[in-house]
Amino acid sequence: MLAVLAVLQAPAYVLPKAAVLHTTPKLDRQLEALPRRRSVRLAAPTQAADEAVAQVQEVAPDEAPLRVLEAGCPSCEAAWLATSKQTEEEETARLAALRDTNMTDLMNDVWEYAMRMNDTQRQEVALIPDTMLRNFVIRSSTPPSPLMETVYNNTMQRVPYEQACYICGPEQAMLLRVLVGLARPRACLDIGSFTGYTASAVLEALPEDAHLTCLEVEEDFTALAIESVGERNVDFELGPAIDSMATYEKEGRVFDFITLDADKPMHGEYYNASLRLLRPGGLLVMFGMLLFPTVEDQEAMERLHELLPNDTRIATAQLPVGCGMQLMVKLEGSQLSAPLSEEEKAARRKWQLESELAAIDRYVGSVGAQLGGAASVGPGTEALTTRGLVAMQAARRQQEQAMADQLADGATPGAMPTPMGPI
Repeated sequence: MLAVLAVLQAPAYVLPKAAVLHTTPKLDRQLEALPRRRSVRLAAPTQAADEAVAQVQEVAPDEAPLRVLEAGCPSCEAAWLATSKQTEEEETARLAALRDTNMTDLMNDVWEYAMRMNDTQRQEVALIPDTMLRNFVIRSSTPPSPLMETVYNNTMQRVPYEQACYICGPEQAMLLRVLVGLARPRACLDIGSFTGYTASAVLEALPEDAHLTCLEVEEDFTALAIESVGERNVDFELGPAIDSMATYEKEGRVFDFITLDADKPMHGEYYNASLRLLRPGGLLVMFGMLLFPTVEDQEAMERLHELLPNDTRIATAQLPVGCGMQLMVKLEGSQLSAPLSEEEKAARRKWQLESELAAIDRYVGSVGAQLGGAASVGPGTEALTTRGLVAMQAARRQQEQAMADQLADGATPGAMPTPMGPI
C-alpha cells in the first residue's frame, strides 16, 4: 500500500479533463447492438470530503457488479485514494485499541507490518528512478491527441481504480502510435481492447483507408470504448477473443498489425493464433512483459520469455517501456532477397539449435525455483550482469563435464573447482 501511494503521490503525467462526447446514429446503433444487462447504480455524490466515495444502492443478489460508472460521476481514482485513507485511519484505530488490550497480538501485527514494509520500501526505492525516467520519456514525446486524452481520462474517471490501473501507460500509447505510423497497416487487430486506449493510439496513426478490429470480453468496457472513440474506422466485437480469432482464420482474414494485451495466462494461445492471422512481415506488439499483478500472470509470461527469443517464426525485441512491450515481426512465409548458401544455412541451423539448447538449460535450471516477489528488487538484490550469467553457465557446463569424466574413470564425483568457485 505504501509503495502504491508513494507512486501515486509522485509527479506524474496528468491529462486535462476529458470532454463529453455526444452520441451519433452510428454510435447509438453500436451501443444498442451490445447485449445489455442490469448494472449497479451509484447514488448521487455529496460535496463533503468524507463522502467522496459514492455509495452503492441495494441491488438484487444476482445482479453483476458495476464496472463502468455513468458520465459525470466523481473520479474513481480520487474515490480509491479516499477509501485507502479511510482504511488507514481504521487500521490505526484498531492498533491503538489492541495496544491497550493485548500487547502480544500487537507485537505480532507490528512484526507483520515490518516484514511488509521491508518489501514495499524496496519496491519504492526501485520505482523512484523508474518514475523519473517515465516522466522524462513522456515529456520528450509528441503529446497524446485529444482522442487519446479523452479515452484515458474517461477510463480513470469512470472505471473503478483497481481495474482502471490496467490501462496501458501513456508512454506505451505514444510509442504504439509511432509504430503504426511506421508500419502503415491496412488491417489491424486489437486483442483485449479494454476501454479503447490502445485503439485510440492506433487510430490516430492509421491511414484513412485502413480499419481496426477490437476484441473485448467485457461489455461495459466495450460500451465505454465505443462511447469514447466515437465515429472512427473501427469495429468492436464482444466475446472471447480466441473464438473470434478462430472465426477469422476460417474466413481467411489476414491482419498487418496486431496488439495483444489480454488475460496473461492465455497469451500463449493468443500468440499462436495471432501468428496464424498475421501476414508475413506483419508486426505483433505484446504488452505486460515485465510487470505482473499475479503469480499466475508471472508464470505465463515467463514461459513466453523463454519461447519468444527461440521461435524461428519471428524476429523479436523487448522494450522496457511501461509494463514491458515485446515487438515481433513475422518471418514465417517471408521471401528472402537472395537464397542462402549451404554454409549460411548450416550456420543458421547451428545457431538455432544452440539457442534451443540454451533455452532448455534455462528451463531445467528454473524448475522448482521460487518466483520473485516484492523483495526481489531493490538494494542488495541486484541481478547478475550478462557477463555473470555467461560465466555461471560456462562454470556449470565445466562442472558437468568434470563429473562425467570422473564417472568414466570410476572415481567418486565430488565438489569440483570452477571459475566461480566450487559448486
